Amino acid sequence: MKILITYYSNTGNTEKIAKSIEEGLKDEDVALKPIKEVDVSSLKNYDLIFLGSGIYASRVDKSLSQLVSAVDDLPKKFVFFCTHASLDMYQDGFKLVKRKLAKAGSEIIDIFDCMGDNIGLPEATRKAMLNSLPPHKRKEAEEHQKRLKGRPNTEDLESAKKFAQLIIKKL
Repeated sequence: MKILITYYSNTGNTEKIAKSIEEGLKDEDVALKPIKEVDVSSLKNYDLIFLGSGIYASRVDKSLSQLVSAVDDLPKKFVFFCTHASLDMYQDGFKLVKRKLAKAGSEIIDIFDCMGDNIGLPEATRKAMLNSLPPHKRKEAEEHQKRLKGRPNTEDLESAKKFAQLIIKKL
């Protein structure tokens, strides 16, 4: 089985997950490429695509949608992965991509989501956002930020490897 792992990563968090997925698939025929390096004409050569992005304002990066829109002959199996700065992926950031894949008759096997430290946010901005909150919400937000610190961590990366291995067993 030929597998492509492709992703958009603004902060490096999603890239870490992509590399862990690749490690989990070390016995498979795998290509790992940032989405900007993917030749759309090559997509038909893969049996399975792991497609990943950070979640930005409740959506994946537009490059994912552009990729699946650029090709008529898409692979039949996709797996999504993402990182986000919320405790739960409370909205479906892949909604637009899912619609395009459904029209193409592709199946979404599963999704791996992982909390990621918002390392792209300047500290001054983070503090200003916290200070603008009412005291009870500020405390909650500070606790949330503590839980995000350093994520994805070693445990998250190990979970991504195991997730990838489980996907192969499912197929």
